[in-house]
Amino acid sequence: MPSQKRDLSPSRLEFQNSKKRFRITTSEPIIIIDDDDDITEILAQIKQHEESEKLAKQLQDKCAPGGSSSNAIVIEDDQDAVLARRLAEEWEAADAVEQKSGESSSQPTMQRKYSLRSPAEQQTPTESLSVYRPLFTSGRPCTRCGKAVASPRGYVTISGETISPSLGSLLHAPCPSCKANHCRGCFQPHPCPATCKGVTKNATCTVDTCCTEVRAIAVFEALGGFDRQYIGEKALSHSRAAAIVSDNKNSDTSKTVGPGGTGYGIGQSVYNSGHGGYGPGSKYGLGKLRGAAAEAGREAYREATRNKELAAYWEVLATRAMHMIAALLPSPYSESPQVYDLLPHPSIGLLLSSSKLPDLLGDLLRNDSVTDWIARSDVYYAMLALLKRMADSELTVSVLLESRFVTDKGPGIEPWMWDEGEIEWEKGSEGGLERAPALYEYFRKLSKQSEAFIAGASRLMEIEEDSEETIKAISLCGDIIAARDDVERAISVLGVTSTVNGDSQEDTLAEKGKATAASAKVEQAYSLACERLAFRHIPLGDPDSNLKGKGKGKATGLQYSTFNYATTVTSTQNSTRNPRDRLHLVKELAVLATSLPPGIWVRVDEVRNDVIKIMIAGPEGTPYSGGLFEFDCFMPLAYPAVPPQMHLRTTGGGKVRFNPNLYDSGKVCLSLLGTWPGSPEEQWSPYKSTLLQVLVSIQSMILIDLPYFNEPGYGQANPKSTASIQYNQKISLQTTRWAIVDWLREENRKSIWGVIASHFSIRKEKIYKDICDWAEKNPLMRAYTAANAQYSNPIGLNQSRGLHVPRSQPSHGMDLVKEFDERMLEVQKWNWVDE
Repeated sequence: MPSQKRDLSPSRLEFQNSKKRFRITTSEPIIIIDDDDDITEILAQIKQHEESEKLAKQLQDKCAPGGSSSNAIVIEDDQDAVLARRLAEEWEAADAVEQKSGESSSQPTMQRKYSLRSPAEQQTPTESLSVYRPLFTSGRPCTRCGKAVASPRGYVTISGETISPSLGSLLHAPCPSCKANHCRGCFQPHPCPATCKGVTKNATCTVDTCCTEVRAIAVFEALGGFDRQYIGEKALSHSRAAAIVSDNKNSDTSKTVGPGGTGYGIGQSVYNSGHGGYGPGSKYGLGKLRGAAAEAGREAYREATRNKELAAYWEVLATRAMHMIAALLPSPYSESPQVYDLLPHPSIGLLLSSSKLPDLLGDLLRNDSVTDWIARSDVYYAMLALLKRMADSELTVSVLLESRFVTDKGPGIEPWMWDEGEIEWEKGSEGGLERAPALYEYFRKLSKQSEAFIAGASRLMEIEEDSEETIKAISLCGDIIAARDDVERAISVLGVTSTVNGDSQEDTLAEKGKATAASAKVEQAYSLACERLAFRHIPLGDPDSNLKGKGKGKATGLQYSTFNYATTVTSTQNSTRNPRDRLHLVKELAVLATSLPPGIWVRVDEVRNDVIKIMIAGPEGTPYSGGLFEFDCFMPLAYPAVPPQMHLRTTGGGKVRFNPNLYDSGKVCLSLLGTWPGSPEEQWSPYKSTLLQVLVSIQSMILIDLPYFNEPGYGQANPKSTASIQYNQKISLQTTRWAIVDWLREENRKSIWGVIASHFSIRKEKIYKDICDWAEKNPLMRAYTAANAQYSNPIGLNQSRGLHVPRSQPSHGMDLVKEFDERMLEVQKWNWVDE
């Protein structure tokens, strides 16, 4: 059934979004001729009408090339033309829905869902933006004298004003011959003088609100000014970092820690405060130097001071730029939205994506230092305002939700637009374009970290006087969470469907050949489950204990009978931790909320933040694969001046030593913990080393593929060593018994570890395969075959591999395989309470 044609003359068009109603009326032009009108005025009205009609037609053809003519709209007013063009697109979609459902309506449905395209369907931002280049660079004839008027070009300074004089002048297109001034967007005449610099210098100037096109030009010029500043700052920060690295090159003593060593070297890396490679301190000092040495020291001090001043100035510029760009972006939910708010120019989102703004936002959102957030609160508040504004429009929200192309090099958006250099996008090893995670993914993690900080800091507020730094941190974290909620509500109103966590990641894995489509989907689900369950504040104390005490916040009655350090917890319940150390601990735990790698889960007691339980999954390709290993962790009162205390709970009831560094008593030998000797860079560094380093060290340096060689004196790792192979066979058997099968007991169904459900349910097929592979290769698990030796196996994996257990010679290894099969069938019926 062909699309219906709509009669647009005269008619009333109504645009309605979720919050605002915008109404315009279109009709045929009416020219009223009074007796007093002279022929000149009449001809001028006719000419103006013809020019407006021609411009509207050009704009429609330009924005919808090759489109159907059945919905063509020609409206005299140029703003009406822009709005009507959009409405025609909506009507076409509404027609399709009406034809499918058989319903008819006199008013089209304006609300629809916007879905993001997958990476394979997208061009780079600059490729898509190229079609709009004439709007920003092409000249046009003067409306008064007909002489050519070139599109103006200049440099926008970031002064803190939305329409700075340098930006205001670029929104005009004055004729060099007759001095008539025009709007650079729609090219309509304006009464402004030829030298007008915008509303900042001329209160009667309205060019910045003239039309949709000029708002896009304003955004472009603002981004061009920002790009120049950002590129310059990056070049300076890289040179500063290179100089520091050069100074430290000869004194760098960091080493690689391999098998036989159990530490996590921190080396002497360059301190990075999170904004460009410069930090708040300086290593330079004058001391008692004399002569040339003293002069060199003074010069170094002056250079460090200049660097700090430049860094501070860049922070001011970045804050101003984000406020300016946010004010220029579409604001459909404002009290008095304009046409450019409700129906922005289609180039807006592409302009943002082609600029350096996403790089700045990515830098800020990836920062995991709460301390740095507080020190740079002005920057972060400006960022939050910008993110909320970007979420208001379907054109700009895509910049938040779509995985990003990454710029490799280029001059910035302004020179690119004028064809004075190319913006090159990063490519992978196979030549394909690289994609970075969506900005919203970083924002979501930032808000999650803020929630973790508030959860920990709320307890601090109960047990100590309010510190200024704590109050600032809680306020900023609260605003981050509120901004995330605002963004999510706006996204929900727009009905945007993001593919960030869906097909795009799976397509990326498939393109890189890392796994089949099925296994990639499983690993993606597992990674998302790990991220969702990685960190929680929960009650770890005994349910029947109480919190009644003599003083405010004194947990004198709370007991932790299932915690290895319960005695220490009880003895320190009335002790006081240094306020600085308390805040440090809360900040560090907040970082854990978003920084844990897949396969590590942390649970922090909601009352005592120093009581922590940890679960670590055995890495694939090791004898620990598929297993879950539980640890108790206690943060001493002197932490972070001293390392945390760690105890392994998964020991088969004190009968299994899983690793030369994991004792059956639960002791964890690690240089970073001070329980194993090591070089200075492998030892705990007060206020620099972190709990995260400890956890990563255990996962990557203890639970390894050749643990036999972690024993001192056993030499370099050799995968063909008979002793190592036999050691792995024993470890794989005990892993199956105590780190896999034992977790599937009914009593663990309601434990604090909801991760048991996701771990074994999502990866059950992989764990099946690993167990059977180990069984085939492991004499301790493999039974001798017998003609009549069979048992009923509900899964059938073992029998399909010919692994039969003789009744006369039972094998505890194969019994474990059978038990795992049977318990997994029961586990799949459990109603797991996910955390």
